[in-house]
Amino acid sequence: MPMKDRQMPSDTPAIACALCGHVAEPLLTREYGSVRGNTARFLERLFRLWKCPQCLTLHSLDAVDMVDIYRDYPPNKRRLDVFARGTLNNLLSRLTEAGLSKDAAILDYGCGNGIFLEFLERRGYRKLTGYDPYVREFSRPPTGQFDCVLANDVIEHVDDPRAMLADCVRHVRPGGLLYVGTADSEPVDMSNLAPHLMRLHQPFHRVILTEQGLQQLAAETGMNLVRNWRRSYMDTLIPFANYRFLDEFNAALDHNMDRAMAPDAARVLLRRPSLIFYAFFGYFAPSACEPAVLLRQPAPD
Repeated sequence: MPMKDRQMPSDTPAIACALCGHVAEPLLTREYGSVRGNTARFLERLFRLWKCPQCLTLHSLDAVDMVDIYRDYPPNKRRLDVFARGTLNNLLSRLTEAGLSKDAAILDYGCGNGIFLEFLERRGYRKLTGYDPYVREFSRPPTGQFDCVLANDVIEHVDDPRAMLADCVRHVRPGGLLYVGTADSEPVDMSNLAPHLMRLHQPFHRVILTEQGLQQLAAETGMNLVRNWRRSYMDTLIPFANYRFLDEFNAALDHNMDRAMAPDAARVLLRRPSLIFYAFFGYFAPSACEPAVLLRQPAPD
């Protein structure tokens, strides 16, 4: 029987796409796959994924306890090292080019351990608020409105992207900015998921959009598009601060983020000289895109 006609076992649940609403029942094999996690806790566990044939949005099918999976989340151990400073400076430049000033009230929505807030504070920003429901220090939901709401690498971590985006919009004051950046599902080949371990990031990434999907959700907010990007903010010309290097670095550590966050992780550079090449020239050979949009809340007449 041709691959396109094969179906998954009858106990595979039906699913409706979180973006376009397309219902798949039963799932066809060309739309379905499984992949291991890329953190120490989940290296040996497989997670089922479904890619909507209509809009190419990726869905993680296995329900998880969000509080549990984030209790030892490796990225929350990030430090302001050379990679972080270079990439976060690139991210900040996208906002300052749109007029963000140092006296702006900024909300980092889904801030993790607050690394971007720390970076902003060192750059002279003072009106800073962080929110992350799975980090005790930042678990209090935000109130009021802000000049800028940043939701970077967050929308893919929730099961309902529309609801999350609507919550962000509510916190943007008239004339204010909303930045949303995410992973890109479009290039993911469901028959060969291993090369995409970092962007799939199971079980943490719940719904992964395409660039077009992100732009669709942005248009639905009613806010004005200031600018959009396809290239990742993590791609810079600064040595060691590019996505390709990060991808190759994690691959050299067996795509185990816990090892990548360890203090001695840099020792892998001695065993993999090719990493030095990517550290300096990886910008010119990106391994993935990360679409982003910058929106402005219309000001009252």
